[in-house]
Amino acid sequence: MKKISAVLLVFVLVGSVAFAGFTGSATTTFGVNLDDGSYGFKNAKAIDIDVVLHEQVAGAKGEGEIYAEINASLAITFDSTAFISAADNALDITTKISSAKIIGKDWYVGILAALAAPDFAKSAVDFDANDNPENIAPKTFVPANEGIEIGFKGYKFGLSIDKDLNNFKTGIYNMFVSALTKEYEVADGLKMTFGAAGLLTETNKAASANAKGSFATDEVTASFAADVIYDGGIIAEAAAKVAVDPVTVDVYYATQGGTVVYANTVTNVLSAQAAFAVDKFDVTVTGLDLINTTDLGVDVNFTASDEILVGVNGGYVLQGGAWYVGGDVKYTAEKYTVTADAKYKSAGTLAVNAKVESKKIVDKATLSLGYANTDILTKLGAITATAKIAF
Repeated sequence: MKKISAVLLVFVLVGSVAFAGFTGSATTTFGVNLDDGSYGFKNAKAIDIDVVLHEQVAGAKGEGEIYAEINASLAITFDSTAFISAADNALDITTKISSAKIIGKDWYVGILAALAAPDFAKSAVDFDANDNPENIAPKTFVPANEGIEIGFKGYKFGLSIDKDLNNFKTGIYNMFVSALTKEYEVADGLKMTFGAAGLLTETNKAASANAKGSFATDEVTASFAADVIYDGGIIAEAAAKVAVDPVTVDVYYATQGGTVVYANTVTNVLSAQAAFAVDKFDVTVTGLDLINTTDLGVDVNFTASDEILVGVNGGYVLQGGAWYVGGDVKYTAEKYTVTADAKYKSAGTLAVNAKVESKKIVDKATLSLGYANTDILTKLGAITATAKIAF
């Protein structure tokens, strides 16, 4: 009752409410597991209410040659997930100050935080299960704390002298500076940007330097980036991309693993990928961790027609000798799609999946029938039929 009263009170105060975030679905699935013998229906229903009761953007801007400017936002949201599960209430009040600056001609001083250590290089080849790229972030080794950001004619600087980390009586100190240049056109078609950061404390000294650039002509486009970090030793990473029609090549190198794909103990990470399209073929050749495990892979997709897409793939790891081969097909009809794939691994397993799905046979419903087996050589797999109705 307390929660309902709180919600009604906000309705009265706001005076107008947007009901755009009300969705729901009901799903029934019938499955047969041919291995453990289980079979039957499973039902599921879900309702998601995400109603913005009130949203407002506020700000203030002074006048004159030198003036102050601040921008902030407020949102009061009702979240049904929080309402069902939380012990307190379902109201989420979010406030954010997006900028606060003192501004003059060609300069500004931002008082929210210090400019963080620039970060330019990231892998376009190594991704984790959530599609996050491998990256060694300089701010992890050269962290900024409380401070200010200064801008001058396209240049940016950061200064951090955190009050909680500096004391002239006890002898502790924490000084951080950073810089980011504007983009220079150093030659015809070649543009460059540079960055740097430094940290000095009574127990630690760390620094980073960064550079990135792009190059373009009528025949070639290229980009490159590099981060170099000193924190008791040198850590570096570099990424480059070159496109010469019809081939695009990505390369990534790091002196050690980051925290996404490779453990920090993995050193000298080198990966490369080449992709090109020829007529109806799209080909991607990948080499991951070439110095250590040397995981090689190739993926070829063939557009047989407007309805049929066929793909084959394979891979081989030089260290250990593990390999796999696979294939997949997708058929798109007017009212349904059919997908199937199979992958055989050198460990002796053959995974097989197949599915037919339609969103057009029954209006407002998604119907599917699928088969999945992680190893058809030793298991019978599972068959699943699903009907989902959503609004």
